[in-house]
Amino acid sequence: MPDELSIYVHIPFCARKCNYCAFYSLPGCGEQIKRDYADALIRQINAFQTDKTVRTVYFGGGTPPVLGAQRLLSVFETIKNNFLLSADCEITVEVNPGSVKPDELTLLREAGFNRLSVGMQSAVDSELKILGRQYTRAHFQTIMESAQSAGFENRSVDVMFGIPGQTKESLQESLRFALGLGAAHISIYNLTIEEGTPFFRQKDVLGLPDEETESEMYDLICETMQKAGFHHYEISNFALSGFESKHNLHYWACGRYAGFGAAAHSYYNGKRFSNVSDVEKYIALAGDDYYAPTDYEKQPFLTEDDQKEEYILLGLRTSKGIKADKTLLDKCKKYVEHGYAQVRNGYLSLTDKGYRISNYIISELI
Repeated sequence: MPDELSIYVHIPFCARKCNYCAFYSLPGCGEQIKRDYADALIRQINAFQTDKTVRTVYFGGGTPPVLGAQRLLSVFETIKNNFLLSADCEITVEVNPGSVKPDELTLLREAGFNRLSVGMQSAVDSELKILGRQYTRAHFQTIMESAQSAGFENRSVDVMFGIPGQTKESLQESLRFALGLGAAHISIYNLTIEEGTPFFRQKDVLGLPDEETESEMYDLICETMQKAGFHHYEISNFALSGFESKHNLHYWACGRYAGFGAAAHSYYNGKRFSNVSDVEKYIALAGDDYYAPTDYEKQPFLTEDDQKEEYILLGLRTSKGIKADKTLLDKCKKYVEHGYAQVRNGYLSLTDKGYRISNYIISELI
């Protein structure tokens, strides 16, 4: 881990902003700004110097293919030319149904991308429409089949619960559909209503499931995924053995990572910092001489206490958990006794039940 690095590349462009999305993303941009952005990414990547081996690369967004498949390939080629990638390097790109063509999937796979993260959210067309997604269940099935044909064996799917109007039955159908199409990894998120989104402005009339129903949905998720042979290895993530996200596990183990692109975050040389959350400013700032277009020198180093807090905060997101010393065990005794936490092989971790109140438990510990 000390000699390994993960790389995150943020592509902020998308076809349309979804009703729940609070991430930094820009819908409907023209070709010129996409060309300029790809050039800026290449400049920033070229400016970064490291002797660390890269264990994962992740292209996220937004919707990365909206940048254009050839531009994605150019950015990835720059990464391959500038870094030593491990022999088993996990290289992920996020896609949405309709954002990428079958022949483009083949190009990406041939270039070295070996993991696909597909944003489904729901397999129920009425729920997709409420969320503001621009595709149907049938479109999702097509992209999953095309991805398999292109050689992507490692396919991850995003699913949401707590969607307005969603029922336990419709959630079960979304899970069944994703599993039936060969997903080896499924990320399952509880919809949160974020300030500044259309859903936030409509929150009083959305008809969201109540807390009891959401709790029942969560229990259904855990039961369904366990029966399908999936390991609940992180609060929101389930995987077949060997298909856990190496990239996210690197984050949760407090590993180093370099973020390229507008709004991308980094943790390197003992500091956490981020790029400016503005595409035009990022394009102007990303230079050939220094890879971080922010005032990196003024960012504080993480203190020993900071690092301990992050170890607890991130480690308890995972099924592995954190090393259990006497102080932690004393603080967590009541949670262990009531089934919210467990101790195995000297590590303290949360149970499925504990994940539901993880924020509360972690806040007590730090």
